[in-house]
Amino acid sequence: MDYKEEQTQELEVLKSIYPDELEEITEDEFRIILEPEEQEIDAPLTVALRIKFTPTYPESSPEINIDIIKGELSDVEQEEFLNGLLKVAESSLGMPIGFDLVTSLKDMLTSYVVENNERRKRETEERLQREIEAEQSRFRGTRVTVASFLEWKARFDQELLEKEEAARGSAIIKREEAKKQKPTGRQLFEQDETLTRSDMTFVEEGDVAVD
Repeated sequence: MDYKEEQTQELEVLKSIYPDELEEITEDEFRIILEPEEQEIDAPLTVALRIKFTPTYPESSPEINIDIIKGELSDVEQEEFLNGLLKVAESSLGMPIGFDLVTSLKDMLTSYVVENNERRKRETEERLQREIEAEQSRFRGTRVTVASFLEWKARFDQELLEKEEAARGSAIIKREEAKKQKPTGRQLFEQDETLTRSDMTFVEEGDVAVD
C-alpha cells in the first residue's frame, strides 16, 4: 500500500467536504473546525479536531487531538471525547477514517450540549420550585410557636412604629410649610393698611366737580 498516496487522496476528499472548516498545518497534519448541532445560549462551543497522519496510516491510527476554540471543556470531558475517537480509529484500521472521526466528534459534542441544556433546565426548574414552596410556607403550614410568634410580633411592632414616625414626620413638615406660607398678623395689618390707602387714593382721583 502506498501510504502517502492514500493520505493525499483522503485529505483532498476532506477538503472538498469541509472547504471552509479545514485548515492545513503541515503536509501530514490538519485540523477541522467543528460546532455541535445545538449550542448553549450563554456558552457557545467551538472546537478543532486535529489529525496527524502517522507514516503507516491508514493501517495505523492517526494522532488525534482536540483544540478548544471557543467555550470550555474540562480535562475530563476532553479525555472522554479523545477516548471515544480512539475507539473509532481502532475499529476501522486499514480504511480512511477522517470523516468518521469528524462526524463522531460532532455527535459527541451535540450530545454533551443537549445533556448540559437539559441539566440546567432541570436545575432552574428545581430552584424555582424550591423558591415557590418557601414562599408558600410563609403563609400556610407553618407551625407557630411562642418564639416564632414573639419574633413576628416584634417585627410587626417595629414596622408599625416606623410607619407612625414617618407619618408624624410628614405631618410636621406639612405644618411647617403651611406656617411659612401663612401671613403673620403684622403682614395682614400692613396689607390691610395698604389696601385702605389705595382705596382712598382711588376715591380722591375719582371725584368730579359738579357745577
